[in-house]
Amino acid sequence: MSANTSAPRLSTYLTDFPMVAEPDISGALAIFPLIGPVPTLEYLSFAQARELGATVTELESGASVRDLAIRNPGNLPVLLFEGEEVLGAQQNRTFDISVLVPAHSELHVPVSCVEAGRWDGSRHAESFEPSPQAAYPSLRRIKSGQARSQLELDASPRADQSAVWAEVSARSERHGAASRTGAMSDVFEHRRERLDEMCSAMRMHCSQTGMLVAIGGTFAVLDRVSQPDVLDSLFRPLVQGYALDALESPPSDPPTIDDGRAMLERMLACPVTQYDGIGLGCDVRVADNGVTGAGVVVADELVQLSVFVDDVHDVTSAPRGARVRRPSRRRV
Repeated sequence: MSANTSAPRLSTYLTDFPMVAEPDISGALAIFPLIGPVPTLEYLSFAQARELGATVTELESGASVRDLAIRNPGNLPVLLFEGEEVLGAQQNRTFDISVLVPAHSELHVPVSCVEAGRWDGSRHAESFEPSPQAAYPSLRRIKSGQARSQLELDASPRADQSAVWAEVSARSERHGAASRTGAMSDVFEHRRERLDEMCSAMRMHCSQTGMLVAIGGTFAVLDRVSQPDVLDSLFRPLVQGYALDALESPPSDPPTIDDGRAMLERMLACPVTQYDGIGLGCDVRVADNGVTGAGVVVADELVQLSVFVDDVHDVTSAPRGARVRRPSRRRV
């Protein structure tokens, strides 16, 4: 994959600065909804497209732990969201990067196994199902950093499979979750009652296109999807992942809404590096100002974005000089 190091800042790809709304709070978890701007590109999530015939399967030529096939027979592109889990076939996987799959196409996409103890060849022909949860942010941050490192080496953007298995195993042990196959999904099932309780306090808002998430009083991740209905289909799985991380933090006063605006400005001020995308558009990467992440840009529109805050940084306010001028409405 070739890089374009002269790419602008993240804010360049937004016609308006998103509005940060008051957070929904449960225990150590606070989710600040991001509202707008109005999207241009139409597309579907995998869960939506699956109802119209889209499938995710093992490779037809022979299963690979680190690759899956997506077939999109529909008239709209399909967004595979970084960290999104799919269940079934030979073993459960999560997508390593976000990919926008063109209409009427088939792609092979990089994935990580999150079920180390199962490799069931008798289920090779089975299609994967959407999971009730996405990977939790601390795992997603690890995977995103590893994929970025591979891109910098001009290699395929993939996570380190051994590191993923080690992280899932450690999380399972901390939660006391017994799993015959070492499945990440069993950790969620073990804590499902408490996770559902936390998630019930969170809701989608009108025209919401993202979430700025604080865990234990500090910001941890921003997730953004330009189409509100697509975000709505991803909302509960993402929140389940946030909640699992939050279960390991004591309740704390959340950041203020002014802190949220400053954090968002800090993230959108980051310069990006562009790489060729696997599907539609470009893969854009940020690593600056104590934050790292990736997104998908199509025709100068920021379709998807996930940004993670480094553990070692103070994340409740933007550093001096990090404020970004709000973009004015422009033609896309």
